[in-house]
Formats: sequence, C-alpha cells, structure tokens
Amino acid sequence: MTESGQRVAEVLGGSKILGQRPHNTDDWMSLIETGLPAAAAEALKEVVGLDDPSLATTLGVSIRTLARARAAQGRLDSVVSDRLYRLARLVAIARVVLEHDDKAVHWLTHPQPGLGGRRPIDLAKSEPGAREIENLLLRIEHGVYS
Repeated sequence: MTESGQRVAEVLGGSKILGQRPHNTDDWMSLIETGLPAAAAEALKEVVGLDDPSLATTLGVSIRTLARARAAQGRLDSVVSDRLYRLARLVAIARVVLEHDDKAVHWLTHPQPGLGGRRPIDLAKSEPGAREIENLLLRIEHGVYS
C-alpha cells in the first residue's frame, strides 16, 4: 500500500474497520463502490472530533441516515463513501503537512485566511473545495502560504 493510502486507511480505522488493507487505487475504488463501513465514518469522526451534525453535513447526509447506518453496522452508499474517503484523504494530508495530529485537526476545523476565512471542513463537502484545501496544504508544505 502506498504511504498516502495507508494514512487514509488509518484515519478510517485501519484494516480492522475496513475489513482489508487497500493496497492500491483499484482496492480503494472497489471499497468505495461496495460502500465503506459506517464504522469508518465513526473512526474519522473521532480523529477529527466532529459531532454527528457536522459529520452528516460534510458527508451530505441526514443525521438520521448516519444513525441508521451506524445502528445497522452497515455500509454507506458509494456516493457517501466517496465523500468520506475525500475527507479522510484531506485529514491524512493535513497530518503530514502540519506534522502533528492536533495541529491538523485544529487547522481543519478553524477559519483559514488562505481559504478566505472559511473552515476547511466546510469546503470539504465538494471536490472543488477539497482541491482548494489540498492546494493550500501543498503551498504550506512548500513554504508558500498565502
């Protein structure tokens, strides 16, 4: 597994929750198409310190949908799984760039000047927002913070 894929898997609870160790893009695509376990959303929620309403909003589902999936110990649909993977990828990147889990969580959940004063977690709802977050993190990593 690539290092970045391993970091994303860690954010989602590792092989214990995912049921396997994704080794490459095809493995991740298969997992997402099948649907990530609802427990992976819970793992990410714990890592980032989100409450249910914030997680549901970021994933684009209702709190009830999230609660039902959790209670049934089921799988999320492929669209929600893709959003969860996207958020986990951003968390993993922030952890590497900011070199500390607590700093990464703080950065993701507080307004950032480089994002027009918006919170990264709020922008992570869409692919364009996620790209903007990733670009800012890459600029920070290379010392070109703006």
